[in-house]
Amino acid sequence: RVNPDMCWASVERIAPCEDACPIHMNVPEYIMAIAQGRLEDASRLIRLTNPLPAVCGRVCYHPCEDVCIRRHVDDPLAINALKRFAADAVDSDEVEVPHVAKGDRRVAIVGSGPAGLAAAHDLALFGRDVSVFEAMPQAGGMLRAGIPEYRLPKAVLDRDIKYIERLGVRIRTSTTVGKDVKLEDLRRNYHAIFIATGTHDSLKLGVPGEGLEGVVNGLDLLRGVNGGQKVGIGRRVIVIGGGNVAIDVARTAVRLGAEAVRLVCLEAEAEMPAFRWEVEEAMAEGIAIQCSRGPKAILGSNGRVAGLECMVCTAVFDAEGRFRPTFCEEEVSVIEGDTVILAIGLAPNLDFAQAAGLELSERGTLVADEASLATGIDGIFAGGDALKYPGTTVEAMAAGKKAARSIDSYLMGIDLGELGLDGRVLEVDEGRIPEVLEPRPRRKQPALPVGERVGSFKEVEQGLPRAEAIEEAKRCLYCSMCGNCVFLRDQMCYETAGRLL
Repeated sequence: RVNPDMCWASVERIAPCEDACPIHMNVPEYIMAIAQGRLEDASRLIRLTNPLPAVCGRVCYHPCEDVCIRRHVDDPLAINALKRFAADAVDSDEVEVPHVAKGDRRVAIVGSGPAGLAAAHDLALFGRDVSVFEAMPQAGGMLRAGIPEYRLPKAVLDRDIKYIERLGVRIRTSTTVGKDVKLEDLRRNYHAIFIATGTHDSLKLGVPGEGLEGVVNGLDLLRGVNGGQKVGIGRRVIVIGGGNVAIDVARTAVRLGAEAVRLVCLEAEAEMPAFRWEVEEAMAEGIAIQCSRGPKAILGSNGRVAGLECMVCTAVFDAEGRFRPTFCEEEVSVIEGDTVILAIGLAPNLDFAQAAGLELSERGTLVADEASLATGIDGIFAGGDALKYPGTTVEAMAAGKKAARSIDSYLMGIDLGELGLDGRVLEVDEGRIPEVLEPRPRRKQPALPVGERVGSFKEVEQGLPRAEAIEEAKRCLYCSMCGNCVFLRDQMCYETAGRLL
């Protein structure tokens, strides 16, 4: 933090963006470093709290921006784009790795998705001997299997994983817990275990025609494409689902050469679980979205998909908020197509954990203490989508970091409890935003033109250029640092903040 003698601002205060971030990144600090052109410092500061900064800078849903105080002046700061800029600007191989002496306490992590990698990162910094067990041939979990290259290039993922390995974390790929190694064996050989297997089983639709040729599992499609396989697809594609995976599947179909792609979902457009900006990108790429429709049957001809029969969905949830769609079966329409891709949701496969005596919930997730993530078996913790789904990448990372703190406390014999940030979140009165602040345009990342995306998996968002990133960083009000004074119209502190830049 800044020197408290510089102004009255208390170092105990937490900026709204820092509080809203699931992993509580030190946003004002690294933004200031970018504004001053100290990119190595910015990258180092980011890695203190974010083990996957280049990944997160591409796939995070950035709740920090929703509470950015700058929005009361003009537009929120482009925090996520700045994080990506700082992560990309410095070669991660050249970032100095903290040297932490390893103790004799060994921790096993099951799964190398965002939760597992975040836990491994923090536990390594705590001095623990960490081994990660991953069933797939390469580390990354759903980051590798489920996110298309146009959103997250695998070279970017590999760089972040390599940094974690440089901390001394061992990742054993092609090793399935429950098959290649038993959970009981891990209990004998390790002092603590964190289960973060994510959700890799696709949900069934349960309508007639699901077995027709041309019905494709959305996750299988993404896995195949991400794995470099040659994946064939029809000319007229229908995607069923309204979440982010469904959007990824539809945009992938466009890149595979489909002539027409239509997405059908239960929700009204404003209720779609997919992020709004992802929906807008899909529409810009020519994907038609038909909302408030539910599948009644997949139609076929000679054993192959010929279309989808839909009903109007009148409500997705019941009065208690439970998922229980209702339909008007009299209002039926048919969408013609030769391929139907199912992307209606994922679920965890925790048979290995249940066989070892761990309790599962009615939803098939692991049962664990909400505060500590400890399960009913001593020394075993669980988090991420294996505990609560669906979740986002950064929420899974937050669970991994939380588990790391709990496991470290457990190994030290400390009573487990909820560990959070100390300090008070800044409360800002909109009426006290100083008039001296002039609106300044938010910098936008350049994007690949729509015409160049079809048939290509090149990354769509191109990242902020250096000069633009530095100017964008200067829009920050540096909440929780000297920027606190901005809200008190204290000219002396304006001058102080000016000197900092």
